Order: sequence, then C-alpha cells, then structure tokens
Amino acid sequence: MLGAVLLAGAAAFEAQAQVFPAETTARGATVTTRPRPEFDPLGVRVGAFRLDAAADLGLGYDDNVFAERRNRTGDGFFDWRLGAGLESDWSRHAVGVAGNVGGRRYFSQGALDWLDWSVGAFGRLDIGAASSLEARYTHRREHLDTGSVDLQQAGVAEPAPFDVDEFQIAGNTRLNRLALTALLNYQIFRFDDIAPGGVPQTLSANDFQTWIAVVGAGYAFAPGRLGTLVARFQDIRYERAVSRGRDSFTWEVLVGFQYDFDGVWQGRGGIGYRRRSYESPAIKDLEGPAFEAQVIWAPSQITTVTLGLRRTIEESISLSRVSYTRTLLQANVDHELLRNVILGLELGADRRVYESPSLRATDAYAILSGRWLLNRNMQLIASYQHVNRIEATGGAEEYYRNLIQVRLRMAI
Repeated sequence: MLGAVLLAGAAAFEAQAQVFPAETTARGATVTTRPRPEFDPLGVRVGAFRLDAAADLGLGYDDNVFAERRNRTGDGFFDWRLGAGLESDWSRHAVGVAGNVGGRRYFSQGALDWLDWSVGAFGRLDIGAASSLEARYTHRREHLDTGSVDLQQAGVAEPAPFDVDEFQIAGNTRLNRLALTALLNYQIFRFDDIAPGGVPQTLSANDFQTWIAVVGAGYAFAPGRLGTLVARFQDIRYERAVSRGRDSFTWEVLVGFQYDFDGVWQGRGGIGYRRRSYESPAIKDLEGPAFEAQVIWAPSQITTVTLGLRRTIEESISLSRVSYTRTLLQANVDHELLRNVILGLELGADRRVYESPSLRATDAYAILSGRWLLNRNMQLIASYQHVNRIEATGGAEEYYRNLIQVRLRMAI
C-alpha cells in the first residue's frame, strides 16, 4: 500500500516542468547516475587531488534478527559508516586511495554486532588515446549474515566474519571498431573461527585462494551497438588438507551484445556455457548454461527502470556442500519525485541450488527507499526491506523478515 501511494504521487509530479542542465540529459544518464550540480558534494581540492568523504548515522529495526521461521526475535540497532577517498585530478593517468569502515550495534542482541571495513589503492596508466593499464589492491573485512543458507544449515546463529585480499591488473585497447580487454584477478579468502553458544565452528577450514582471468572483445557495428565475446577462467585452491578435494577449475564462454536502441532503451547481455571440475572424483562437476543480461528503460528524464538477470557459481562455507549455482533476478524503478527527492523500488528473486547433498533455497525480496537531498552536504535516507524465503530444503529454513531504517548522510 505504501509503495502504491508513493508511486502514485510520483506520477502526479511528472506533469510539472523541470529544467535539466545539458550534462544531466546526456544519452545514457539514469536517475541514479545523473549529476546534480546543485546537490552533489564538491569535495576538497588538495593540490592535484580531490578528497571526498562521507559519514552515515542511522537507526533501524529488524523484526527477525536470527532469520527463523518460529520463535522470531526482533531488535533495534544503530548503524554507522565512515568513508573517504583521495584521487588525482590529472588529465592523463590516475592514482588514488580509499577506505571505509562501518558497523551495526544491536540494542539487545550484542552477539549479532558486526564491523566491516576496507582499504584500497589503484593506479592507471593511459597509453595513447585508446589504451590504458590499471592495477588495484583492496583489503576487505566482511561478514556473512544470519540469513545465509550456509550458516543456517550449519546451525550458526551469529555473523561469520572473513577477510579478503584482492589484487587486480586490467587493460583495454581499441583498434578502430574492435575493442579488446583483459583482466587478471587474485583473491585470498580467510574465515574466522567462531563459537556461537559455546559451540566451536572451524570456518577457517574454508580458507582458499583463487585466480580469475578474463579476456573479451567487442566489435562496434555502429556507435553504442557492439557484438561481444567473453571468456572467463577461475582456479580455486583450498589451504587446509581436509578441504583440498574441493579444489576446482572453471571455464565459461559467453557471446552477447551491448546495444543502445534509441536513448530510451539500452541493453546488454550474454549467453554461453560454463563448467566447473573438482579435484575430488567424489564431487560432482557442475556444468550448464551461463547467462547475464541487463535492460535499462528511461521513459522520461525523471524515471528509470532497470531489469537484471545473472547466473553464477559461488563457493559455500559448508563442509558437507561445496559450490552452488546462483540465479539472481532484479528489477529496479528509480523516480525523481522532485529535484532533491529520489524514490526507489527494488524487487528481486535469489535462487541457490546446491548439489551432493541436494539443497534448494529461493528468496524473494522488496526494498522501498527514499532519499531527500537537503543540500550539498546532507541527505536523509529512509528504507523498508522485506525478505521472504519462499522455498527451503535440505537444512535451510523458510522465514520472512522486515527491516526499517532511517539514516543521515553527511558528505564533503
């Protein structure tokens, strides 16, 4: 009901004339990516660099903090996040550093508190007018939420923290109508051992390292209209002897397109085949169709509709199950109710399929949000999220969850 009221109000405002600067009406600009010169933070000039920083403070309520079907427990929480980035403003080449830290503190369920943070740096070397080479390093501290299928089937009722070190080198070039790109990515995942309720969980047995290589080509038939070919390869190696049978090699090839139809419709997509082979003959190899797609519809300058679909293979921290196939479908509607009031609605379905032993889990969710840009430096953000696990087998649990949150963002 609330979503219907907000969308009806948004439609009423479309009839009112709004004046947009030239850069905000550029072909391909969406409600979320469009510059807003009168509300965007200016940053701080530091010589040939620009410093951007922001802080978020918020309160919220979760009516099912343990993601359980029965014996639902609700609790309020306090959220906070700090972030800053320093990036060069040169006409050629670029370097930069960035970092952020954020956490959540529950009023009663202190065991569910979490703290995430990341730091990173990058450098880009421009070679001529159409080629570049970029290197990045990032360290991230993240966590798995209590709603995770892996944590549920293991009986873990608190967040599971882990660290990721990521190194990446990417390059691209253009030869007339032909665009070429390549990427090499190396990641190290390390999980903390935890003891929820005094019961030890040796999650560090899931520590692994992975190499990912991607090569791609695109041929431009016309401006904004490309045919694409992408090949991806991934090698995963576990560090503990008990898990080395889960070592795997994955390859996939996708043929697709990137197409700007008329400035109102844009689309990109790819379809192909993927296969993951495991070191242990006791683990069934995974193979099947691979696909990804995105369609953007901009019926007006103040409304954008985005549809996305993707199928991937991801790692599990469960010792009884290895990888799972994930299919994610998303639909977003973003509307500029006023120049400084942005409404958003996201609907999605997230399906996970585990093999040997079999497990299925399907989550449907909806997120309704609103941003009120008070000035260049402050905005008020409100959101409501509903998650419903509509299917669960093999140890996962069906549940539904509502989360309400209000945040104040301050930026320079």
